[in-house]
Amino acid sequence: MAVYLITYALKNQHRDYSNLFRAIKSNSTHWWHYLPDIWIINTNKTAEQLARALYPFIEQADYLLVKRLAREHYGWLPKEAWTWLEDKNH
Repeated sequence: MAVYLITYALKNQHRDYSNLFRAIKSNSTHWWHYLPDIWIINTNKTAEQLARALYPFIEQADYLLVKRLAREHYGWLPKEAWTWLEDKNH
């Protein structure tokens, strides 16, 4: 099990991307989505497997980044965000 950051730039403002968001959730055992355009998820998949699972739900002009997270992190987030990261990224 690993924790990944998924971020994207979705270029078509007229497209309904709800299938992408459902795909992110369905490929996760747990997910966190407090920041726009960023998801942090727990999954058994590799970064490549996850990106390939999401690719059908974006357009060619869109950008997608899937990055495995290390234990080191820092920033300004609500306490529940830090708790989630610590619990899932052991």
